[in-house]
Amino acid sequence: MTNILAFNPESYYFFFLIIIRVSGIFLTAPVLSSENVPRMLRIYLALLCALILFSVLPQTNIIFSTLNTVDYFLLALKELMIGLLLGVIPRIMFAAIDFAGTMTGFLMGLSIANVVDPQTDVQVSIIASLEGLLATLLFIVIDGHHMFFEVLSYSYQEIPIGGFLFSGNKIDFLLRITADLFIIGLKLGAPLIVSLLLANIIMGFMARSIPQMNVFIVGFPFTIGLGLIFLIVGMPHLIRAMEQLFGKMGEQIINLIQIMAK
Repeated sequence: MTNILAFNPESYYFFFLIIIRVSGIFLTAPVLSSENVPRMLRIYLALLCALILFSVLPQTNIIFSTLNTVDYFLLALKELMIGLLLGVIPRIMFAAIDFAGTMTGFLMGLSIANVVDPQTDVQVSIIASLEGLLATLLFIVIDGHHMFFEVLSYSYQEIPIGGFLFSGNKIDFLLRITADLFIIGLKLGAPLIVSLLLANIIMGFMARSIPQMNVFIVGFPFTIGLGLIFLIVGMPHLIRAMEQLFGKMGEQIINLIQIMAK
């Protein structure tokens, strides 16, 4: 255990690298990186986590005073990459939920009415914002945000300071996870997407068979009302699907850490 009250130059270098890795996960992880969380609070939390980790982690064998500026900068860059990648998988899962909500809102005819997403501070569909807020509340209720601190502690067991290596298998893993974003989003929104697509097809046949009917006046209220009904009825199933999705998050992050350690 390192004594935080007896700082020496080596401890300063070591503590700064810990702050870099902790700050990375505060930049990418959902909830922790939300714009609704004040920046000063995030800075204080990052410093607090870094102090706790600094107190319990064993001192590294690297002699930082012998490193030149370029070597130390590359070492800090590796630590930043580890922290950023630890928050990528949860961010991708939240992006998949937003993608499902965006597709649903588009088919409901609500793509024109956008609101600001508090997680990303960008304009998204109303349905995507609703599902994103629901996912955030569920993530907090199941203590998903605690997982980030457990992952930080576990990352130092598998990837010590300077243990990260750039290799092709990490890129392949990230590409595969990113490709799963669209698959997960389509699976989450499949019931509503298919139902609304069939409803739009039916409205198209009705417009062709009954030319006197104004499809825009009838179609928009019909698809919006039908989408809201399906959304209310399917909300319990959507919550269970999100819970299963978040349940796999820890395993995927552990796999990513093991890949980064190779």
